[in-house]
Amino acid sequence: MNDMSPEELRIIISQLAEQLEALQTRVDGLEGHHDQIPQADLVLIGAAVAAYFGHKAKVKAIRYGAQNRWAAATRGRVHDRSVPHSR
Repeated sequence: MNDMSPEELRIIISQLAEQLEALQTRVDGLEGHHDQIPQADLVLIGAAVAAYFGHKAKVKAIRYGAQNRWAAATRGRVHDRSVPHSR
């Protein structure tokens, strides 16, 4: 091993302790910032990564809970391919 005096080892240990404290302060400062990214953005990033890797997403369920029945009927008529009779 190295031939270091005990005083040199104490100096090195104190320098490493100071560096460790500085890094711990930086990590503590970074921990509170993960809430700033909106959930919608995280979902979009995840979807983009999944699409890049070739994962084909499947729609599991769609809910239109806040709409009335007439809105659902109108949506059905929009996609209906029947010819309207207007005389």
